[in-house]
Amino acid sequence: MIETPDELHPTAWAALRALRAGVRLSRNRHFPLFADARFRKALRLHRYLRSVAKDVESSPDQLRVEVQDEGLGTWKLRIEMPTLHGRRVAHLTAFELQLLAEDAPSVALLLAERAGKA
Repeated sequence: MIETPDELHPTAWAALRALRAGVRLSRNRHFPLFADARFRKALRLHRYLRSVAKDVESSPDQLRVEVQDEGLGTWKLRIEMPTLHGRRVAHLTAFELQLLAEDAPSVALLLAERAGKA
């Protein structure tokens, strides 16, 4: 289990943990929660990481990974999508990589292999 990160408010961290555990929240029933900027930040992060994992899993052969800053642990992912004639570039921090590794270990292993860290 990852410790509460410094860059994330405890409210956002609790919301992110709940979202990652599979809690589904109705926007109408939980309106005050969705009005909170900290919750929306957690929701954006959850959706972003889920989307990155989905794209990596759908195009593993088209994935290129660069470690941008070894000290900060930031990574740059580039995924070519030839059927869509496009590409996706995603930048992940060390914290986001930890979350991704917990949620999708196979994706984290693939990223480590492509970055030469496995």
